[in-house]
Amino acid sequence: MKKYWVAIVLSFIVLLSVGLFFFKINQVPRCLNADEASFAYNAYSILKTGADEYGKFLPLRLKAFGDNRFPLLSYLAIPWIAILGLNETAARLANFPFVLLFPIAVFFLAKELFNNKCTPLITALMTALSVGLQSMGRQTHEAYVTAFLLTVATYFFVRFIKKQTTLNFSLFNLIFFLALFGYHSTRLWAGFYFLVLLFSTVKKKIRLKHLLIYVGVLLIFAVTDLIYTPSRVANLLFFNSEGFKAKVYELRIEGGLRFIYNKATVGAKDVINEYSKYFSPQFLAINGDENYRFGYPGMGPITIVEYILVFVGIYFLFKNKEKWRYLLAALFLFSPVSAILSWAGMSLTRSLFIIIPAVIIAAYAVSELTKKSKWLLAGVLGLYLIFAAYNWDFYLFHFPQRAVVVRAWQCGYKELAGYVKENYKRFDQFYITKKNGQPYIFLLFYLNYPPALYQTQAKLSPPDEYGFGQVDEFDKFKFSVAPVGADKNAVVVGFPDDFPSDITTAEKESIKIIKVGTEEMFWIKEITKTP
Repeated sequence: MKKYWVAIVLSFIVLLSVGLFFFKINQVPRCLNADEASFAYNAYSILKTGADEYGKFLPLRLKAFGDNRFPLLSYLAIPWIAILGLNETAARLANFPFVLLFPIAVFFLAKELFNNKCTPLITALMTALSVGLQSMGRQTHEAYVTAFLLTVATYFFVRFIKKQTTLNFSLFNLIFFLALFGYHSTRLWAGFYFLVLLFSTVKKKIRLKHLLIYVGVLLIFAVTDLIYTPSRVANLLFFNSEGFKAKVYELRIEGGLRFIYNKATVGAKDVINEYSKYFSPQFLAINGDENYRFGYPGMGPITIVEYILVFVGIYFLFKNKEKWRYLLAALFLFSPVSAILSWAGMSLTRSLFIIIPAVIIAAYAVSELTKKSKWLLAGVLGLYLIFAAYNWDFYLFHFPQRAVVVRAWQCGYKELAGYVKENYKRFDQFYITKKNGQPYIFLLFYLNYPPALYQTQAKLSPPDEYGFGQVDEFDKFKFSVAPVGADKNAVVVGFPDDFPSDITTAEKESIKIIKVGTEEMFWIKEITKTP
């Protein structure tokens, strides 16, 4: 294929990726969740005051909900919020540059790995059409930008191993250093690349000084961990969960021997079982993330065609003794490690990068299978496109209508904020339930609450067992149950089950209901002063 045709096809794939990103962007996902609102409001706060919501100047971690999350996504959102204001569109545009560049990045990575023209283009196409990857890009989630940066870092790493120039090594370190500020899972990727560089040093493929420079980069990052304690990471580890501890205890009291049933042995068994699930068709090609915010039965991260092609591709990688077969296999096998160490269940967000080596290997399989026949190429791609189209149809038109998805996405706050805006002056107090996410951050976001004013009120409770703190109040808002017999001008906002089951018809008629789709998200009761 001539070079200009490659450029034309790649440009078309990029446009496809961008088109899929913008199509129904403010309808799918259906609502803004608390994490998205947090990243966006902190970006707004830094834009307006130079500090986050708690007044920390240009932070290297965001205190947010007490989880000390990385701030990269907030900094990336600042230009869009400066142009468009604080709204859902601006928040979700933070990932747009990477949606544009992702097909290009995987194209060049595949081109470095394989000496053929077919594999890079098919890899780019599969990346653009991956519902698992694109669904993360369409929301303000740090997993997407982190997967992109890991892809680019891997590209420069491969180039460096091929040709050990200062430029390639410097770009690898720079991109990976940025990735470390994207998502907590990159700490484990730091260990992965350390082991690869150590192996390369032992094999005398690179000089010792390169390994030492890389370690120096990691130490610079480690300093920020000493300043900001990553409490959320410790709370996510499965062996710190109460459920895991209870499981070990139950096995013991049932007569299990201590040397067989202890944290180490039970934990190792659970880790192996969970690890194997990430390579199953149920996860990769059918269900994806167990959290309905990020996955749903029938909406696989990749198609079943790609899933089959991955294993065909692995066969060809080793049959043909491809130079980078071990690196590709290692990337694929390592991707779920950060996810299996968490108690949060099957997680696409923590294992998102697995899609990259998977589609590269699948694309290589297509190029190998079609060497004998162009008709086979057309047949495989045609079948793949049918399954990809089905995934996208389900994601765009069916997924957002499911009741469990509406609740998982913490819908209703935009409408609640609209009610608050209209009635703010009428009432002295707003009592709002804390059952649905972090209500304070939604009000800050949708009310465009002045950051300088909020910074004087910001107060977070100590982290709970999940690593999150709570904001109990600010301004007129109290995030608690209203006191019994409140007689002042107040509004009570709760879930339907927060109200008495024997509520009278007359009382029910006086309650305002915020409904999203088929779901009643909030009931609003107004308490006015008696004359």
